[in-house]
Amino acid sequence: MEHTFAGDEKVTKRYEKAKALEASGDYIKALEILDDLSSVYPEDHQNSCHLGFKQAYIFLCLVGKSQSKDIAVTYLLGAVGCVTEDGGVRTLLRTRLLSRLGKCLGSVFYFKKCIRSGKQVLADDALHPVNDKDKKDIERLINEAELMIAESKNSQEPPREGGVPEVCGSRNSPEPRGDRVGELRSYWMGLDVKVKRGFMKVSIEKLRSFVKGVYQKEGADVLKNVIDFARKHGAWTSWVCRTKCSDVCSSAKECMTHLEEKHAADLKPSSEEYVVMRTGINWAQKIQIGGWEPVDAVAAVEMIKTQLEYVKAFTSTSTYKKKGWSNQWPLAADEERSGLLKEVKLLLVSLCEHQTFSCSIREWVMRFPVRHLGEHEVSEESIKDCRILETPQSICFLERDELTQIRDFLKKIKCERNDGTDHVCSAVDSLLDRIRIKESIEFDERFSLLLLDKRLLKSNNAAPFDGDDDGKIKLIKDPDSHYAKAQAQGDDMISWLVDYPSVDKSFSTPIREHNLDVWVAVMRAIQFTCQALGSKYAKKKQVLDYIAALTGVQYLCISEDERRKIVQEDQLNSYASLLR
Repeated sequence: MEHTFAGDEKVTKRYEKAKALEASGDYIKALEILDDLSSVYPEDHQNSCHLGFKQAYIFLCLVGKSQSKDIAVTYLLGAVGCVTEDGGVRTLLRTRLLSRLGKCLGSVFYFKKCIRSGKQVLADDALHPVNDKDKKDIERLINEAELMIAESKNSQEPPREGGVPEVCGSRNSPEPRGDRVGELRSYWMGLDVKVKRGFMKVSIEKLRSFVKGVYQKEGADVLKNVIDFARKHGAWTSWVCRTKCSDVCSSAKECMTHLEEKHAADLKPSSEEYVVMRTGINWAQKIQIGGWEPVDAVAAVEMIKTQLEYVKAFTSTSTYKKKGWSNQWPLAADEERSGLLKEVKLLLVSLCEHQTFSCSIREWVMRFPVRHLGEHEVSEESIKDCRILETPQSICFLERDELTQIRDFLKKIKCERNDGTDHVCSAVDSLLDRIRIKESIEFDERFSLLLLDKRLLKSNNAAPFDGDDDGKIKLIKDPDSHYAKAQAQGDDMISWLVDYPSVDKSFSTPIREHNLDVWVAVMRAIQFTCQALGSKYAKKKQVLDYIAALTGVQYLCISEDERRKIVQEDQLNSYASLLR
């Protein structure tokens, strides 16, 4: 049955326009309208659910047209993020999408989700009837997913596809060759140094006149908005939220914080204790730089007991606090322990690189040094005074059995993600590469000139551009002095001008008009990930509640055992008879 937007004629007209665009194959324009309409309704609203369903269908159409696996996976994840689990036709589509993702990535993660979603469809058959054809299809998908999971347990991870073609060119792509470029290069090299430096200063008024002549009023208005924005914010780049608002952020970090605080707030757990906390960069650096040689624990314990002030002194230095390692601890010649420590280091480095080294893992590992030193009668206060637990070098105090336990435990932790995250990152990076700012453009203090990056005057064999990607603008007091010491020996200016021969075919427009399909898909994929995290947080809260209850029971048992030790014999017998 055709969906209607009761009481909202404006929305209905725009929705019909989106349908017409979709039917004609203009998926991007249709997606733009649907994305705008979805911001009108709450996420759980019936209209919002239907709009998400339509977006998912468009993403599926785009999957077939994508030229890279990274983009295809991004579209599929975006489609899954658009579809809610309502027990009806949307859950049916979700099951099929999850199955397709599982096959595309060879991912057990999505096969398991496919099975859960499919079983939900079959279980809700009474409330949301499914025809026999769809029911057989769901059963087939469940069986396929179960088979793939079983096969994955007995075989290595399926190999990923090799290199995929880039969606768009990069700044490192070969520049166009030809007589015209050669002539430009020769002309530039023949110019006087003073002329070259003057070429770097662009009059804003002349630029406006040129843009208006080539691109008419529309182009002139765009340029005016860009210049006004740059003057107001001191930057060329801004980040605009496209979820349920249009807030403007000045940096990627600010935008990420905005998304987390404003749009992911409902998915966050009520308490920080339910959130998996990663260890900081300080610990990661200490793990990387350490020598990881076995410490002579007996001699070290003797140092702590007899030379505590000396130990406290060398563990309190700024170098030790920063690096976390000291050559003052006595070492042991033990090849087996040394080999185990090297294995532990590599495993911890891998966890840090994949951002899966959580505080809970670190705390579990640190229990071993505490227990080991406790067995040697070193108090917890002395351990704290010597800062032993502030460094991974504490692991080097352990014996072979303890190191083996830690190594075996760390080996079980899955580092590499097979949920499509790498593909999404690659897809976004390939698209960002074209619009990433690598050259600066500054203003003079009167805002009458645009000053091109003076590195464009340098030799063509100099180091590549290394500018930040934040687009911040500096105000130059004296443009002539700014370029006075700049080299003017190379031809990088020509390379910069001809890097994209098609750049003049259309005037620059807001980034939302570039690759809108990918940005919307990424946002829906993020929402899907947040929903999955929300479910995991809820499960963790439940587990922590169980742990708290078991801890209470354990305390009661210990208290009762202690009480029984001091009761009189006749009372103990009486208590025992009650238990019978």
